[in-house]
Amino acid sequence: MTDATDLPRAVTDLVPPGLIERVRQHVPAPGDPSGTEWLLTVPRLVEELVGAWALRVTGAAAHGNASLVLPVEGAGGPAVLKVAWPHPEIRDEHRALSIWSGSGAVRLFAADPSRSALLLERLDPQDLGGPPVTVLDSCEELGRLAATLDRPAPPWLHQRASDHLRALAADIETLRAGPHAHALPRRLLDRGRSLALDLAADTGIDARLVHADLHHHNVLWRPDPGEWVAIDPHPLAADATWVVAPALWNRWEEAAGAYDIRIHLNFRLDLICGAAGLDPDRARAVSELRILRNAVGDVQTQPPDLADALTRHVTIIKALQPA
Repeated sequence: MTDATDLPRAVTDLVPPGLIERVRQHVPAPGDPSGTEWLLTVPRLVEELVGAWALRVTGAAAHGNASLVLPVEGAGGPAVLKVAWPHPEIRDEHRALSIWSGSGAVRLFAADPSRSALLLERLDPQDLGGPPVTVLDSCEELGRLAATLDRPAPPWLHQRASDHLRALAADIETLRAGPHAHALPRRLLDRGRSLALDLAADTGIDARLVHADLHHHNVLWRPDPGEWVAIDPHPLAADATWVVAPALWNRWEEAAGAYDIRIHLNFRLDLICGAAGLDPDRARAVSELRILRNAVGDVQTQPPDLADALTRHVTIIKALQPA
């Protein structure tokens, strides 16, 4: 775990150790602060936001992959204050939540984009990540949510699938010419580059507003009226099938323990596509590329669990490819 002893106590008393570790591992986009730089600002950010929105912190902090989450009380009752490490994937989150207006997604009460801060409705912590919800039931629910959230892509979206695909093709070229050229099978890289360029040129690849991180742990329970809703959307202009892939790499223990992992993963995909009204063959192609993006990214960053991660990525990719 990352050593946090170099951080002021004001930071370590507020920010959970897991978030400190994660944001320090993230690579900032050009112009964005490093994890450590951002952490040093968090106590002041929270103090300013609590004052500006007339809030009272009512409990201990939780966290996501890159955000601090605090239970608060305001004039309208209980809520959640989310303060995120600035990164491209969350830049349009407040706008997407405004479009969905609580239909299939967490309700947005207030936003301060300059501080990467949101005031959100408070949901129950129960998610789709485990019992009593089975993995197959969770996939059907993810598909229903994908259909509910589906909208035409607004012109203001910063993140576009076509750009991601062209960047993937370029990164594959760089990988094949570098010292880690043999980290992934050559045939897998060749197929991925060709497919990425073909899809990047597809006229519909940026057509829909997509929740790009819709998976079992990013869906929470809204007790009134009693329904599942999505959080943490990472909004993207993409083909509607872009939504499927995260449900394949999450709840991995159940996939790894399946009698036939290929059948299991494809059944997950078919359930989501059936509930969302998506083309499963296109979803397989798009999901293959999203998972290849993860694999290439891991080769680039060389995480400590690289071998296990690459085994998982390649297993999913091969399961999605034609037999």
